[in-house]
Amino acid sequence: MDYRVSYEHSLKNDPDVFIVQVPSQLVGGIPGNIPRALLPEYIAELILSRSPTIGKIRNLRVL
Repeated sequence: MDYRVSYEHSLKNDPDVFIVQVPSQLVGGIPGNIPRALLPEYIAELILSRSPTIGKIRNLRVL
């Protein structure tokens, strides 16, 4: 399944400074059997694994 999300993130070299706000991003490849309550955690881990320069994600929202 595909989900549209918004979030803020920092870079790996300075993980406590959140410098990028992503207003909308389509994240695909999410299994349909993930419970809705666990979606934000699953999507955050998926984004972190796909983008090695991202340090931390905060304020992730499923749109």
